[in-house]
Amino acid sequence: METVTDFTHVLLDGDQDKAWEYVINEVNNGASTEEIFYQLLTPAMVKIGQKWQENEISVADEHLATTTCDFTLARYKHEILLPRISNREQDQGKALFFCVEKEEHDLGIRMIAQIFEEKGFDVRMMGANLPVEFVLTMAVNWEPDVIGMSASMLKQGERVPSYIQRLMERFENIELLIGGRFLSLPDQLLDKADDSKVTIIQEGSELTDWLDDRTKGGK
Repeated sequence: METVTDFTHVLLDGDQDKAWEYVINEVNNGASTEEIFYQLLTPAMVKIGQKWQENEISVADEHLATTTCDFTLARYKHEILLPRISNREQDQGKALFFCVEKEEHDLGIRMIAQIFEEKGFDVRMMGANLPVEFVLTMAVNWEPDVIGMSASMLKQGERVPSYIQRLMERFENIELLIGGRFLSLPDQLLDKADDSKVTIIQEGSELTDWLDDRTKGGK
């Protein structure tokens, strides 16, 4: 927890080099991608979000921290992840990721996309603020096996059921993964989701379990 607190301050300071030192230290100590993302980057950004909501930091502080984390995540992909998978076949299927319309916070879904790449998936990351029509067009053309969507803000999370409905009506075999802070809304928000096609991811361990089952020929 002390490491997360220190890393949070580094992000708020906008110190990209120091942030990278923390990540490299975790890598050198044998931490997995999931551990680094779930136990360092994510909790630090949650702390920063809480500080912003409680007016302990300004919007400018939050943006600086987010940009610093964004840099760290991009550097991780190019310096750590890509060399690991450069000689591997991406044979686990296709996975498409995005944030719903009006949702601008995409760090979480980008972490998930990198984890999928490391697990052997061919990944397309479409980023923030994507209307469902564009998701449908991309999915028709690219034919993914898995679609993951995220909404961190509660207001944007209210759009998720309509995305699920549209995707389930159009595609019979695609698996849908749903994540984000909006899941703190009442359960009935997703009560019409087909459990055989839709998986709700609220914790990193749940995604790890899903991936383990998937790569072993499960769901």
